[in-house]
Amino acid sequence: MITPALLAALREAVQPDPLGQPLPAARTLYPGTRSYCDIEFEAPEGYRPLLLDVHRPAPPGPAGLLVYLHGGGWTRGSRRRHSLPVAEITASGFALACLDYRLSGEALFPAQLADVQAGLRWLAARGEDPELDLDVSGAVLWGESAGAHLAALAGLGAPAGQDDPAQATGLTIAGVVDWFGPADLSAMGDPADPHTREARLVGGPLGERAAEARAASPVTHAHPDAPPFLIMHGTEDSLVPLEQSRTLAEALTRAGAEAELIAVPGAEHGWFGMDDTGPLVASALEFAGRRLYAGTPSGGNR
Repeated sequence: MITPALLAALREAVQPDPLGQPLPAARTLYPGTRSYCDIEFEAPEGYRPLLLDVHRPAPPGPAGLLVYLHGGGWTRGSRRRHSLPVAEITASGFALACLDYRLSGEALFPAQLADVQAGLRWLAARGEDPELDLDVSGAVLWGESAGAHLAALAGLGAPAGQDDPAQATGLTIAGVVDWFGPADLSAMGDPADPHTREARLVGGPLGERAAEARAASPVTHAHPDAPPFLIMHGTEDSLVPLEQSRTLAEALTRAGAEAELIAVPGAEHGWFGMDDTGPLVASALEFAGRRLYAGTPSGGNR
């Protein structure tokens, strides 16, 4: 007879609890940086295990936490697909955690948001391990495109399901850096087209999935206690119009939250058309430093 205890033991043998697993050995992938790669942070039943990488300054001491979410239209990409200057980020004293999430071909929204929340919970629970030595008193979320959309939702405490309250992550979200992310899905693309990136995320044409599109839109969740937002968007973006970021900044400001929008002249989606993105990175790091080290962060949920 299979008892509940035996069943639990079998499940643990096949898929151990990620919170209890040892960390991988540190690797040197970037100058002045210790990298802990391929950390399993969540194992949603019926799906692949989800992984994260943590890159932290090589010198000992607690490091401020930036959490990066990749782009790719929710259909492609991974935590490794980014152009961030990791060595520059760690030299500035920050740790960078890069998370995977399920893509829209694997699961419909809000699975992606639930995965981000799971990653934040793992970081809150394990971030103070001596090897990682992260300052988990707060975190700044940083995403681009689809990842910025998820960073905005997580920062705003959007629920990962219409019937479920926003799940506590154990981390205070001190700020959100939003690089050219969608903010109002109902205003993106042809509402009758079932093949748009947005339609594939919510499970059907936006005109037929209006409630789902609204729930998946950061503008829906703006509120006065939202963490500060730094929103950056190219004026020539042909995939996600600049108006998306304007709409989000206006919604946050109307709600009484803090939002700064920087329109980057001549930049396409992904900053194509720019010779030097260094100033954009510098602005993001300056914003993160102010939010993480200026006393008690505002907003977020524990």
